[in-house]
Amino acid sequence: MTSNSHSRALPNAFVPAFLILFLCLTAVGFGQSVFDLQTQTAPVNTLSISDVDFVNSTTPKWLFTVNIRVLDGSTRSATMEINASFTFPDETRSVVLLVTEPFAVMGTRTVTNLDLGRTIPLVTHTVDQVSKRRLEETALPSGTLPAGVYSFAVTVRDSTSTAGTTFQIIISNPSTVQLLSPMDGDSFVNPFPVFQWQYDGPSSRISVFEKLPGQNSLEEAASGIPHLSATVQAKSFQYPSSGARILEPGKTYVWFVEGLAGTSGGTVAALKSELRSFAVAGSGGSSLSSLLDELERALPQYQSLFDQIRAQRLTPSGSIRLNGSAISFGELMNLLNRLRMDPEAVTTAELQ
Repeated sequence: MTSNSHSRALPNAFVPAFLILFLCLTAVGFGQSVFDLQTQTAPVNTLSISDVDFVNSTTPKWLFTVNIRVLDGSTRSATMEINASFTFPDETRSVVLLVTEPFAVMGTRTVTNLDLGRTIPLVTHTVDQVSKRRLEETALPSGTLPAGVYSFAVTVRDSTSTAGTTFQIIISNPSTVQLLSPMDGDSFVNPFPVFQWQYDGPSSRISVFEKLPGQNSLEEAASGIPHLSATVQAKSFQYPSSGARILEPGKTYVWFVEGLAGTSGGTVAALKSELRSFAVAGSGGSSLSSLLDELERALPQYQSLFDQIRAQRLTPSGSIRLNGSAISFGELMNLLNRLRMDPEAVTTAELQ
């Protein structure tokens, strides 16, 4: 009887101990990583082969940063693995694999691509030769990598903990800037024109110059001090009514736009458009091309229609018709004033 009682008591004592051990093992295996990773990338729109081959480059430039923080504040000996891949039109391929030797993280540490293979030695630097050839073949004509998505997977680990994160660099390779309005040589532009252009990059810089007496070329006018220079994210810009030198009636102005493309190292390359000129209409003067800007501002809900007009490079015929009837410039201006007060008054718009 005593023996049976003893044999039943042993499992009862063993089970809680087993559960405690299991829970401890679970906490170690599945607990929160001791590492916290944050990344930052250069604001790039174009890259060269040497930019991404930063380990072998003789003039490497900053491309990305990985900030490592040890959550408990301790000092850790960690390794970092970076797997870089590119999305080709038909597939996504791993291009480069980097694995570092152990390095110390004393609470926090910042690692950039400039450290890899230099201040932090590598034990693995593998390049997929098929991917490399495909990239080089595309890059040869222009010297830049093909547009697309470049993905990076980062893993930091020590003997007890692992953390991972990913980031992307999207390359668009912006190449040209096309000016839309005002039209070149327009001599009836209002004093606060809307400048419009096409550019496939993220930001642009517009500059406006006065063409002074004695200046015989647009290039000479654009070499002086600008009336206005502004960097914008959009692809249009309205000349401000304050904070800039006014555009005076009867005077001629020259303008151009520089498309801003980010490159490695945090530098910016400027893609300059052609030069264009326009003249501000004399007192009371106006033109249909400048009034088109006014209509566009008054009727933002018909932006696609105005985009169509500019894309097809349509020019005014010289007559204005409202609901099939001819109206004067004065009547059109009155209509514009009403539209500013109540844009919803227009229910339909038609391109003829």
